[in-house]
This record gives sequence, C-alpha cells and structure tokens, in this order.
Amino acid sequence: MCSSYHAAATNMFAALARGDMAAAMYYLSALTGASVSQQQAIINGLTHFFDEGNQVAGQCGDVARGGFQALHRLGESMGSRPYFLKIISTEKRLILGFELRTGVVKQLADNGVHIAVKFAGRVFDAYTGREIAFKEYASFPSLFRELE
Repeated sequence: MCSSYHAAATNMFAALARGDMAAAMYYLSALTGASVSQQQAIINGLTHFFDEGNQVAGQCGDVARGGFQALHRLGESMGSRPYFLKIISTEKRLILGFELRTGVVKQLADNGVHIAVKFAGRVFDAYTGREIAFKEYASFPSLFRELE
C-alpha cells in the first residue's frame, strides 16, 4: 500500500474519531473514487467502531460485523482485506474486561469471547474508540482481563 493511501486512510479514520463526517468523506473519496452513496455506506459502517453507545458487553459481534462490511468495501480499493479477531478466555471465566486506563476496567463480554476486526495492520474495536496498530493492541499488558 503506497504512502498516499496510508496518509489518506489515517486522516479518514482520525476524522471519523472526531465526528467530522465531511472530512472523512473527503479522504474516503481520495481512497476509493466511489460514488457518494457508496462512500456513505462505508462511513456508516465504520462509525460502529467509534460509537460509545456500542461499548456494551455482548455487542462486539454486531459492531465487528457492521464494521467488517465497511472495511471489506474499503479494502477492495486499497488492496487490503479485513479479518475478524476472536479473543477467547483461556480459563473458565466468562466475563472479560478491557482496561481503558489504569484501574478503569469496562466489561466487554459475558460469554468469554470478544470480537474485533484487523485491517491493514490496524485493529478496530468499539472499546478502543479509535483504530490502533495491531502491535500496540496485542502488547497491552492488561488489554483483556478475565474478571471474577
């Protein structure tokens, strides 16, 4: 993927995180050349990842599926493909938590499973509030906790 695509994608996701839909559409048009209606469908799908209302235990599958569809459409023009990430409890505990910052844990699953999407080296997860590099996502020492 060339650097101009990377810069446009980075700017588009930053605009989405800020809620600046006009800027997101501008960068998306540079990435895809898609029609306005196609761009709107992609933007609507991607907003699932940035909507704090989706930070509810058990919603990750729906959020990931909605965002996956949008990333799949985006990937067709970028030469990237999205993948589901499935995080499973290694113990018998079914409640998983996401530590947003030290000491602040948010419950994200009550079935021992959490789903996110990996795309172009980034992870999209409703709980992060933005896309982050896979390496950073995987290296959080307390990213996921099995809660008692």
